[in-house]
Amino acid sequence: MDSFQNDVRSPSTESLRRLRGKAISFGVAAAVGLFAFQSAAIAADATAAANAGLEEVIITGSSIAQRADTSSLPVTILTAKDIAKTGLTSASDLIQNLPSMQGFVPSSSSVNGGGGGATSAAVHALPSKYTVVLIDGERVQSFGVGTVQGGGSAVNLESIPLDAVERVEVLTDGASALYGADAIAGVVNFIMKKNRTDGSAYYNTSIPDQAGGGGWSAGISKGFGDLKSDGYNLLLTYSHDVQDKLQASERAASTRGGYFPFSSGGTDYIYNVRTSNTEPANISLAVATAAAPNTRINVSFNPYYTANGNCGTPFAGVLVSSPLATTCRFNFAATVQDIPSYVRDSGMLKGTFNVGNNSELWAEAMVSRFDMVAQFAPPAQPLGVRPASATSAGRLNAIWQAYVVPYLAANNYIPYVSATRAAQATLGYRAVSAGGRTDDFGTQFRHIAIGFDTKIEDWTIKASFVASHGKLTDTAAGGYLSFDQFSTAVSTGAYDPVLATGQSSIKAAILNKPFSFTNSDLHSLEINAQHKVFDLDGGASILSIGGELASARTKTNYSDLVLSGNGTTTQPLTTDSPVGGSAGLIDSEGDRTNWGLFGEWLLPFRNDLSVTSSIRYDSYAKTHSTTVFSLTPDAVTGLYNQLPNADEGSAFSKATYKLSFRYTPIEKLVLRGSIGTGFKAPEISDISTPLAFGGSTSGTYGCPIPTSANCIPGSAQYDLITGGNPKPVEAGGLKPETSTQFTFGVRVDPVPSLSLGLDYWNVRLKDQILSAGIAEQVAFANPSQYQNLFVDPFFDPTGGFNTIGYLQTPFNGPEANYSGLDWNFSYRTDTAWGKFSANWTGTQTLTQNYQNFAGGPKLTDLSVYGPDQAVVFRTISQLALSLQTDKWLNTLSIRYKSGYTDAPHIGDGTVFLAGPNGTLGARTNFCCLSVSAYTTLDWQTSYDIAKAVNLTFGVKNLSNKAPPLSLQSGGGGNQSGYDGRYYDPIGRAYYLRANYKF
Repeated sequence: MDSFQNDVRSPSTESLRRLRGKAISFGVAAAVGLFAFQSAAIAADATAAANAGLEEVIITGSSIAQRADTSSLPVTILTAKDIAKTGLTSASDLIQNLPSMQGFVPSSSSVNGGGGGATSAAVHALPSKYTVVLIDGERVQSFGVGTVQGGGSAVNLESIPLDAVERVEVLTDGASALYGADAIAGVVNFIMKKNRTDGSAYYNTSIPDQAGGGGWSAGISKGFGDLKSDGYNLLLTYSHDVQDKLQASERAASTRGGYFPFSSGGTDYIYNVRTSNTEPANISLAVATAAAPNTRINVSFNPYYTANGNCGTPFAGVLVSSPLATTCRFNFAATVQDIPSYVRDSGMLKGTFNVGNNSELWAEAMVSRFDMVAQFAPPAQPLGVRPASATSAGRLNAIWQAYVVPYLAANNYIPYVSATRAAQATLGYRAVSAGGRTDDFGTQFRHIAIGFDTKIEDWTIKASFVASHGKLTDTAAGGYLSFDQFSTAVSTGAYDPVLATGQSSIKAAILNKPFSFTNSDLHSLEINAQHKVFDLDGGASILSIGGELASARTKTNYSDLVLSGNGTTTQPLTTDSPVGGSAGLIDSEGDRTNWGLFGEWLLPFRNDLSVTSSIRYDSYAKTHSTTVFSLTPDAVTGLYNQLPNADEGSAFSKATYKLSFRYTPIEKLVLRGSIGTGFKAPEISDISTPLAFGGSTSGTYGCPIPTSANCIPGSAQYDLITGGNPKPVEAGGLKPETSTQFTFGVRVDPVPSLSLGLDYWNVRLKDQILSAGIAEQVAFANPSQYQNLFVDPFFDPTGGFNTIGYLQTPFNGPEANYSGLDWNFSYRTDTAWGKFSANWTGTQTLTQNYQNFAGGPKLTDLSVYGPDQAVVFRTISQLALSLQTDKWLNTLSIRYKSGYTDAPHIGDGTVFLAGPNGTLGARTNFCCLSVSAYTTLDWQTSYDIAKAVNLTFGVKNLSNKAPPLSLQSGGGGNQSGYDGRYYDPIGRAYYLRANYKF
């Protein structure tokens, strides 16, 4: 714990000064609001609850205590019993298995897919940044989300211990007027255990049918003191969770990697995404002849293949594309993990104390350590090879002399040079002998909340303060190489990456060092006051007012290896960089304060009609950044100068509202609906992150500028340039997003045993911030239309050569639309065998589209692999059938996902016709594979051995159904053959859980 505490950093002095100023203004505004509403209030006695058997509680989506059965909003409540029936043991798995959840970050995305060791929630296929995750109604710090997952930020679900959760409430409707600007899609609220005096312990284990992917967990909790009789209650919980890794080689869906045959429409094809980065390495360069020195010829060759007639490694194969290009290819996807391993330790201490009549003081401290180890393919690193020079690329002069010079002489070529291009070649290298690149993602989470609840005359007042901190580290744990040590081994002749000799000499170059440290902090102060204003025919009219003051800060620091060559005056004095990893990045730090005032008014006009209205005003200051750099290089040094700290972007403020109703025209029929607006300021990271090298494109493409001297022959990956937009709105900076959302639902209970619920939802976003920029697939398919986004030349800081860079920075898209239906049908009855119940829930997405520019086409992911490399399923549903017989409870669950049209492969060189005997034929365009619908069955039986002991046994994926075939092109990470974002590759798995209460 010492290292964790020492790394906690306080907000900057300037941030605290601004926060103090806002606190004074906030306090005055709140006091004035309380006085005004109190003066207008009409004193009256509280009306008895219509149903004494149902306690009035705060239900997610409202700040007013109501009975759960009177809510006008679509809230799904998962109790501890509901959670136990799923057989799931992590908060991430629980939430991401709900039919209403799409577009989230799964754990598989951390296998080189931008997940960074985190998982998230996302309601109705809107990106995760639009779903707010709360703990006991309080906000939690968040981390940045990868661009493939929609960008922005989200709460890491892996930090939340599921065993400490009493229930989960999921609001599938916008609630920005209550919870703040970003609750546009919905809210997930984890209600933690409290006021418990008993103790419980559990052990859970999962054993798959095949090797890999198992896991276990154990935990204990104990409460002390009864709040009513003792005046206090303390609750302690601790849990330990372990997930074992699953290698691609351990499942049929992925063991073939990125090279396999398939058939479609009666034609046989071969899918081939093997890459040109391999060991033994390929060499490609631009050449000319003495007779025509200005005519460029692209050539590629592999000396090892020429000498041996094969490509050496077990995952490599040859691709002969033309007489000018005979190269080896490496099947990287066969070497990765399908599921990364992790270990989590979580603890919670929660105390509640009576401190006088009608007053409670409570405090909650939650701490967790989450460590995920994700391994993907060995380091793939194109390296610049030049004749001896002072540049780092010149350190591979030995390759030039040993292989390029003889090749030029043997074929009567000379190096092609131009005004912008010196003589150079590219080494298509992969450090296979170093093993798979492994990232150890460590998350340290600390959440402290303190609150005071009291009643003063007719006012119920709640105040709370939250200090939420998270630290995410990325540490190289294998596979990555030190470029200094690698190049030394090459120059001394100890290692030859072209002929793959002396491989043991680079073992010492394998890195085991930190890459990055990201600290995220949230401090917030909230106050809420409720008062019965008057009585209506349907009960007491209650007014709730309140406000919130918050300060958010995020800071990312990189090691010298990763900062190397970033082109700024802050770059370290080192020539080293990670082979196979990112380099040329720049530290970033930004913080911002915001405040909001809100009011909510419950108006139960009649017993059959109630209306709730709410309004909120939010104000966001400019983002304060301590990592500001000039936009043009210094005329003398050629480096970008660091500038003084500055406020970047713009300040934003806006009022939002929500109006909802519940109407019961007849006893068995309920109509409900809502309409509201939302407002979301740009993320801190979207503004304050400096532009820097952002790795390579996930897909392979033809050259976007065919006339460029920096084209890579054939289909290749190009560099990404990523960062934020620090400009104010008037100078082309980011505008805030706005939304309008509405729902309309009906619930019918024709007989006591049957309940049918259906809700229509609709969200319309304007000025949607697309943090990922224009999707790479869109731009590379239409390079002339997006020519301003291609940077030529761009110097690759990891490979040390000029290439073409693609600029991906946040921008405001014109409009996005989402709509669909949610249903929840339940039936229960007594039978001769016991109590039977059936519950069918699902989501049908009707509309999902967005635009990249005004007047542009409407793009969609609905039932297709979209241009942003994502899929939105039209239908997701789950049917649970349960039979309770005395002490036995049996549950059969049926999960369904509809099919979709897979990624098109047009001009990317990844689909080939199958030749005789399965040989590789000619390249061909292919569109598109039909990914089939997917249905799995789970079964569980639970038995109460004694009053204090329960034993549960279950089987997931009874039929051992494999994920459907997909030719997805990298949107979810390095997995191939199926899409790891949407399907669980583990197959049939058995689990056993034992619970003991004491």
